[in-house]
Amino acid sequence: MSGGRFWTSLLVVGFVAAVAGCTSDGRGYAVPKEYCGFEVQESALSPILPDGESLTDVSYNPPSLIASCRVVVDGRTAVAVEVRESKEGGLHPEDWEPANFKDGATARIPSTEKALVGSDRALALTGCEDPYSALSFRFFFDPDHGVEAGQRVADVEAFVADFVPSVKRGVGCTA
Repeated sequence: MSGGRFWTSLLVVGFVAAVAGCTSDGRGYAVPKEYCGFEVQESALSPILPDGESLTDVSYNPPSLIASCRVVVDGRTAVAVEVRESKEGGLHPEDWEPANFKDGATARIPSTEKALVGSDRALALTGCEDPYSALSFRFFFDPDHGVEAGQRVADVEAFVADFVPSVKRGVGCTA
């Protein structure tokens, strides 16, 4: 093989390896920098999203909610959230029972007064002086995530810890 052909072949092999490395995470989509119109860290959102080809962010804001959104990957809801103004957020005391959550446990999450996290959903409540009295968050996550339960709960908790203060900042919550 001549010197030029050798280097050309080596460059092609290197390019193919580099491209393969870029798609090795199994995602044909970019992780969004915003969710529900609020800034999120890629490091918090990425672990809760499955591999797939396409991602759609569906946001709708009925009058009774501050925000309601879901991220759909390849036609399947990966994460959904409802944010309400309310101390209770339409929740009942039994909603806060860890036994009602898959792998559920109470969590100490900064910027929340109360939080409950599981591998398939989470609840959070946070105080707010202005313009709302309180914000409640109800999260739903794809239960078929393929990750060990303890890791999944940690990923969900990290996402909630990132998202709640972003919403508070975004709506001008002063507490």
